[in-house]
Parts: sequence; structure tokens; C-alpha cells
Amino acid sequence: MEPITYRLNPDGPAAATYYRAVSAFTDDVLLNAEGSITPLARAYRRYLVEFGLEDPRSLEEYTFELLNLGILWRTYGRIALSVEIAPFRSLAYLAEWRKKHQRLKPAIDVVRGVVMSFFLVPFNPVRIETPPRDLGDLECLVRWLDATGDFREDALRFVRWLAFWASFDRERFAESMLAVLTFADWFEAVSGERMGSYTPNVTSFVQQQTPFYRWREDRFSCLRSRVEYHLNMVGAEILNRAFRDEFLIAERKTVLLPGCMRFHAEDACEGKKTKEGIRCTGCEPSCSVNRIRVIGLREHFDVMVIPHSSDLSRWGRKAGEPATGVVGVACLSVLVQGGWELKRHGAAAQCVLLNECGCKKHWHREGFPTQLDVRELKRVVKPDNGTRTARDSTAKPA
Repeated sequence: MEPITYRLNPDGPAAATYYRAVSAFTDDVLLNAEGSITPLARAYRRYLVEFGLEDPRSLEEYTFELLNLGILWRTYGRIALSVEIAPFRSLAYLAEWRKKHQRLKPAIDVVRGVVMSFFLVPFNPVRIETPPRDLGDLECLVRWLDATGDFREDALRFVRWLAFWASFDRERFAESMLAVLTFADWFEAVSGERMGSYTPNVTSFVQQQTPFYRWREDRFSCLRSRVEYHLNMVGAEILNRAFRDEFLIAERKTVLLPGCMRFHAEDACEGKKTKEGIRCTGCEPSCSVNRIRVIGLREHFDVMVIPHSSDLSRWGRKAGEPATGVVGVACLSVLVQGGWELKRHGAAAQCVLLNECGCKKHWHREGFPTQLDVRELKRVVKPDNGTRTARDSTAKPA
């Protein structure tokens, strides 16, 4: 079957191909950023420390946030600037309510889909070539990102960047925006060459399916541009590196799997529903969820199936309880958002990508069980502190 948008294992097991490729590409991205946007990220980190705005994170994370801003501005800046009147806060609240009230989620999604499409997408998306004129332009983008719900974690991080840039004069602000967008343009060109073999159908999917998603709440997560896929590849790699040490020392490990990995449809799955999610009961030996559950019993990690867009705050560290290391598994369009959300709630997080997207609700009319690379999952969960460069280049599927 042709991949819907992306596939991590077109030429062999993802552990031996994709994950090696994205690790090497991420190294190159960070190396090139040193002469471009990393100095700005370093100045921002000093600003956060000086004013006590947050516990400083890794320089690589801040560098990625700048790259992310550049890509999102190019992709959505023109739309954001064109929206003058919209129920921004109401849309943002609805996005949070759907996570906390799963029973109301179907109804909320219908409302969100209609309201978002009416107010937030007044015309077909067109790439913006000009940089932000001033801080007000960036504020428009951040407000728009927050209202969509799909970019809320990005918006939360950009708010502090806005405070940082508020201290810049016009000339310095323009110079910083030029550096960010120049690097974003470089990334778009090079990522297509380096990672494009894993995203063969993204552009055609967006062109063909945009009318189908016109009034749907998942339009922004499903209609991501190709460069956004590549951005999330690098983002997932950077976040895994940044959160690795904290994850390894967590006393407990839990792997959160999406429902689309189940062999049976939701109404036929015999998994036991709990407040944390669905616990596999092993009803189908060939089910990927069951296979990972068996591995978890052997490797001492728990496995839960959670609905898409679940409230991840419950996985944050709670006073008096041992820390839980959480491995989030999702498709490329939403994985980084989930990793940031887990981190915001104090969870020690890692992420593993689905090899491709295929759930019935969002991507495919019939739907099919999705897969992940088990070898990569084992590498992430096990506290062996191994690195990608130390992998066996002849890795076989687990």
C-alpha cells in the first residue's frame, strides 16, 4: 500500500534507516544553526535566566523553537495576518475542553471544525515571503496558533519569545527575523533533499484532500505541509535528546499507544477501560498493542492505549509519587506537540513515531492498524544510555 503521507520504513526497518538518517540530519541542522540562529537562542536563554522566567532548558530546544517559528511564519503568517475578527479565546478553550471531557469531544469537534474554518481560514493558504514587520505581526501569529488548538504548545513557547523581542529596537528585531527566516528557508530546501524520501505523498495528499477537511477540526493536523513533517522529525529527535537523562532516572516507565495500533476496531477491542486509558487484555495475539504489552512485561514497562488528543496532564509528576517516564507514540503531525505537553506537565518524556499514519478517524476511510519500529521502542525504553551512532547498521526488524 502506498503511504498516505509519510512512511519511515520504505527501504528497510526504520531503526536501521530512518532513525539513523534523522539523527545525522539533526546533527547537521544544529551545526549549521551555530552560525545563524543559535546565538539568538543563547541570548534568549540568558534573558530567561536573568529574569527568572523559567528553569533554563537546553540550547538545542531554544534553537528548535526559532526554527519552528520561522517555518510556521512562512506557512501560516499570511493567514494569521488576514484574520481580524474571530473568537480566538473561545476556540482555545474548546480545544482544552475536548481533552478534559472525552464524552463531549465529538460534539465539541463539530463546533470547532465549523468555527475554525469560518473564522481562521478565510482563503486558501499561501506562503508569506515577507518577514514580520514588527512585534504586532508575531502577536497575530501566536494568537492564531493558540486558537487552532493544534499549535497551542508552540504558542505557549512563543509568548516568552515575544517578551524577549519587546526589548529589541526596530533594527535589531528586523535582523533577528531575517536570520530566523533565512535559516528556515535553508532548512526547507535541505530537509527536502535529506528526508524527502520518507514523505513522498504529503504534497499530493494536501492538494487532493483539502476540500474534504474544509469543515473538520483536524484540518490543521492532517493538512500539514511537507516541510512541517520534516520539522517534526527533527523536533522529535531534539526533544528526545533533551529529555533523555530525566527519562532514564524515572522509576517507572509507561508507553502510551494510539488507538489506531489496535488490530480490532474500537467496538471489538476487549481492552479494559481505566481512568488512565485502555489496558490491553491480550484478546488478539497478532495485535501490535498486545505484542508490545508482552514486551513490556518482559522489559518492565507498562502499556496503555489512549485516545487521540487526550489530556496528558494526568501523566505529570505528582507529589509523593515516583516519577514516571512516559513514551508517547503518535504520527508525525502531532508527536512534537504531545512531547511538549508532557514536558509542560512535568513528565519525563520520550517519543517514538508511528511508521505511518492510517487511522480511520483522521486519515483513511477504512483505516488499518498502524505500526512502530519495535527495535527503536526498546532502545528508547531501556536505560542503556545507547546512542544512535552506536547502533548496528545492519539492524533487523525486532
